[in-house]
Amino acid sequence: MSERSSRYGILGDRLRSTTNDDVTLTFVEIEGMVGPLPPEALKPQFWANAEGHHDARRRQWLGNGFKAYLNPDRNTVRFVRSPRHATDSRDDQPWTDEELRACIGAYRTLWLAEQRGESLSKSTVRRHTLDVALQGRAKGAYEFRMQNISAVLDDLGLPFVRGYLPRKNVGTLKSRLIAIINDVWARQTTLEEPTAIEEELETRVTAALRKIQPGAKAPPPGSMQVQRLAGSVARFVRDPNVIAWVLNRSDGRCEACGAPAPFTRLEGTPYLEVHHLRPLAEGGPDTVTNALAACPNCHRRLHHGADRRAFRGAILKLMPALIDFPKKERLPSIDD
Repeated sequence: MSERSSRYGILGDRLRSTTNDDVTLTFVEIEGMVGPLPPEALKPQFWANAEGHHDARRRQWLGNGFKAYLNPDRNTVRFVRSPRHATDSRDDQPWTDEELRACIGAYRTLWLAEQRGESLSKSTVRRHTLDVALQGRAKGAYEFRMQNISAVLDDLGLPFVRGYLPRKNVGTLKSRLIAIINDVWARQTTLEEPTAIEEELETRVTAALRKIQPGAKAPPPGSMQVQRLAGSVARFVRDPNVIAWVLNRSDGRCEACGAPAPFTRLEGTPYLEVHHLRPLAEGGPDTVTNALAACPNCHRRLHHGADRRAFRGAILKLMPALIDFPKKERLPSIDD
């Protein structure tokens, strides 16, 4: 008898008869069907899903619509049924949190390997993720999403996988990606790093907003001496945790006039602008005691209104938690 009929055919019969799309078998269970497995069975190549080699064995799962994935740590093989129709594309469907988490999980696997100096095939990880968690998604959609993850990590000040250059046009998914990255990277209690780059600051504020626990009483420390970057336009290194705290404190209402935020941002948060009562250019600190959340009208009034000084004084009386910090001489820039 051929190897196919005498050994692995029983495995094929098992997969052919099952109604499950996801079957995990231990080596003991497989050996109970096909007999002792060779030492090579502990290597992923033995269970590879390529056609044209070792067909007598691989045909037993490929021919029945499954792909095999070895878990050498548990001595198990997972057989996952492939999509039945290539036309069942999901590329025109919104991405679910489960799909985003699968991409971030795959990215994290590559990221950890790179941090350890290990070599791991991007193609292998991609094929596994597409087959198991992203059925119906195209290779290009997966690759684009991985570059989006690089962009978010870069904005957060974290290293990204070298093979996935950042693609900044993340769109409305950014807030969801940030939430999952915070979870997968275990960053829930990590303060975001200050930055003077506007896009980085926006991303880090979104990340910091998701870390503020209900009822939290200890504000972030902020900075009493704010760094100023040299250039034709003054740029200050701002603390995203301070911005997030002030926005959360406002509860969606302008702290100057009390009106609700005029609209909602793409990620679903109220649109308010954080203003420093003592401007950073005048030596004001970047702390929650020198900042308030203002609607665009009140923010412009504080900067350009004829009554801006009186308006500022009224806000200080309205909010005892704010401090009237004195004006200082211009701070030297980092490059001065």
